[in-house]
Amino acid sequence: MFVDSNVLGSRTLYDWLFILRSQAEMYTLATTADVLDETHRVWRRKHPTAGGDMRKRHDAHFRANFDDILDDWAGGEALNIKDPDDQHVHNAATHWHADILLTMNIGDFGDPDELPYDLYTPDEFFCLVEGSAPFMVREATKFQNKYWQGRRDRGDTVKSLPDALKAAGCPKFAAIVAEHLRVPAGPTA
Repeated sequence: MFVDSNVLGSRTLYDWLFILRSQAEMYTLATTADVLDETHRVWRRKHPTAGGDMRKRHDAHFRANFDDILDDWAGGEALNIKDPDDQHVHNAATHWHADILLTMNIGDFGDPDELPYDLYTPDEFFCLVEGSAPFMVREATKFQNKYWQGRRDRGDTVKSLPDALKAAGCPKFAAIVAEHLRVPAGPTA
């Protein structure tokens, strides 16, 4: 799966992506140095006063969780890509032979029937993981809840897991996570 910067610009989204993957390696992840540069610009806009260690931490985290970060790939002609700024994402995903392009902007890539990969939003993809391996989502939910509870215990005012997922554009997956929170000791596969 090739991951776009608009997914990596959200800590909620990349945390779930990486945590679900760590539960069982159901998928491999790739991106490019260019996508990471775009991601860093997003994080810089969100945190303009943060020091240079922010980029260093993100780089280390992304490099530890991606199977491949491409520095070089073939260019190519646009296949009616609606957003020309996403042409490099399409070219890299095609070069890497991605089965899935994970992006928040599915409409920017034109006609899905003309693309060599499937387009998924994080909400769609996380729901797909739930459908294939609900036990993985349950374990990831427990892990996430423990982390967030620790933040609340330290006095942080943080959203609930479902609220954070809704705010990150994953309302369907948020409902699934809310159900896992209601039944944390439910049956396992």
